[in-house]
Amino acid sequence: MVPRLPLPGETLVATGLHIEAGGKGLNVAVCLQRLGQAVSTLIGCGNDAAGQQLLQLLEREGVSTQHVHTLPGASGWGSGWIGADGQNAIAVYPGANLMLTAAHAQLAQAAICQAQLVYGQFETSLTAVDAAFAIAHAHGVPAVLNPSPWQTPSGTVRASTHTLIVNETEALQLLALSSALVGNAALCAAVVQAALPALWAAWPAAQRLIVTLGEQGSLAWERHALQHLHVAAPTITAVDTVGAGDAFASGYCAAVLAGRDLQEALTWGNACGAHVASVAGVLDALPDQQLLEQKLLGHKLLGQKLIEQPLAVWQ
Repeated sequence: MVPRLPLPGETLVATGLHIEAGGKGLNVAVCLQRLGQAVSTLIGCGNDAAGQQLLQLLEREGVSTQHVHTLPGASGWGSGWIGADGQNAIAVYPGANLMLTAAHAQLAQAAICQAQLVYGQFETSLTAVDAAFAIAHAHGVPAVLNPSPWQTPSGTVRASTHTLIVNETEALQLLALSSALVGNAALCAAVVQAALPALWAAWPAAQRLIVTLGEQGSLAWERHALQHLHVAAPTITAVDTVGAGDAFASGYCAAVLAGRDLQEALTWGNACGAHVASVAGVLDALPDQQLLEQKLLGHKLLGQKLIEQPLAVWQ
């Protein structure tokens, strides 16, 4: 924790330190398992103490470790700075995840084909993401992508992704926008709307684009819909926004698997993201099924209980 995010070349005195297991794929896998899903992960972990701790964590959470591969070298690590207003800046070293290959994804082909949804992000080997998404698309399994940390997506990923989830910074890169999105949902929607024809052309399999806006909630577009959808976020005091995007993705995916419509999926995502942003840390803060129901009921947004469906999440 720091009083504010540091400027280039500046050293600040931190006010607190928190160390825990994490990473975008791990956060989503653990959160979805807590939300009642059957989750399998494709992960590369190092041949080190951190790798062993990761395996133990997944086993405790009930996440399948069938496709977790122990590889030479160090496990992935990340470092984040959290300002007094809850905003963050993060750097990650993917470690052994970068050693995953298309062959590792092929070993998981049966699990991918049997899944109802595949989730991917870019804190891992893009070659493995390419292969996993191609398998999913070929077998009619929708693939949800958070292209973070941003790297130029391959043609394979663009041809295989069903749903894109990006924050404001990632939206700039995805849509090749020349100026930053402002923190106003209506203005953001107008800017994104103008860039959609190029997006749909470049991503031929994509059916949904979701842009998360933090305290402004989330925006969504469907390929053939005439209008966008905006769902406001719960009002909170932000404490630590690290992992809030991963929690949003988890809530969104859980709702989709439960057969909910797009508005409810955004609502579930907003609720999960807001909860994680309102407390310190990520792993312990990730909601379970009971907590999500309480959050939704508290905002008079839940009509019925969650429905369990199997899910594959690929790190």
